[in-house]
Amino acid sequence: MSYDLLLTRIKERLDALGLSERKACLQADVGINTIRHIRVRGHAPKPAALAKLATALGVPPAYFLDAAGGDPASDTLKPSVAAVSTVYVKGAVQAGVWQEALEWAPAEWQPVYVPEDQRYRDVDKFGLLVRGTSMNKVYPEGSVVIAVRLNDLGRMPRSGERVVVLKRMDKDSGMEATIKRYEVDAAGRNILWPESYDPLYQTPIILDDVANNIYHDGKDADHACCQDLDVCAVIIGSYRPE
Repeated sequence: MSYDLLLTRIKERLDALGLSERKACLQADVGINTIRHIRVRGHAPKPAALAKLATALGVPPAYFLDAAGGDPASDTLKPSVAAVSTVYVKGAVQAGVWQEALEWAPAEWQPVYVPEDQRYRDVDKFGLLVRGTSMNKVYPEGSVVIAVRLNDLGRMPRSGERVVVLKRMDKDSGMEATIKRYEVDAAGRNILWPESYDPLYQTPIILDDVANNIYHDGKDADHACCQDLDVCAVIIGSYRPE
């Protein structure tokens, strides 16, 4: 069995924390060669050891267990064949709220379990918590949307898709993460539409005007006057806790 995904995730955390494999094992109170034996010999790690490593490296245990096909209630690892996959909620989207980054610290990631989408089986997926009212016709506050980055898909958004948009109103403000419906209209214009009952979020963003520095007057909280805009991901599904 290959543990490439598990080793990639471990290496990401080691690099982020500036730790060696040996130092991480010591901090986790597992065998000092635990990671090396996975990497060099392909040894199947014990779920309990992976859970300790995850905690020591600041991520939820499921982040490593899922990558290794592990069951925390079992003492063995097995290939994951279930039709349900683990996706981590890594941040939040909320129009009108400026933030340092779209993504939370890894220790704050929260797992959700969603049906495997065969269209994106080999593409990294992430979840975002929806806050506010800017897309409440489709995603009420508290919903979780599942997204994939357009860079990972190697394509531009397609008309009709809902997308994650990062925008900045001026050079001194933070980035605002929001969701819009992308459409190409009859005139060939690229437009981002809000889908909200809130009067504050009714005006579309016309991407062609933004690219050409054509700014529109208006007091709408979500109008097109943004200096910096990035359509970074496409929504492939959503989840709403009861």
